[in-house]
Amino acid sequence: MANRQKIWTADEVRALGVRLDGVTACEIVYGVGRTTAYDLLRRGEVDFPVIRRSRKWMVPTSAVLALLGVDDQVSDAA
Repeated sequence: MANRQKIWTADEVRALGVRLDGVTACEIVYGVGRTTAYDLLRRGEVDFPVIRRSRKWMVPTSAVLALLGVDDQVSDAA
C-alpha cells in the first residue's frame, strides 16, 4: 500500500487556529513525518519562525500561510 501524504488546503490550515505545533507545520510545508520534522526543528532547518516552550514547538499559522504564498485572511466563498 502506498504511503499517501495529506494535501492541505488553505482553509484547513486556517481552521487549525492561530498557532500550529512544529510537527504539523513541517507536515504542511515539507510533507514530512514526525521523526524528520523533529530533526528539522532541532537543527533549525525550517523556513518559518518557531517558538520553543519547554518541550513544545509552536509555529504561527500566519507564517506558514505566508511561506506558502497564501493570504492569511479567510476567503469569502459565496
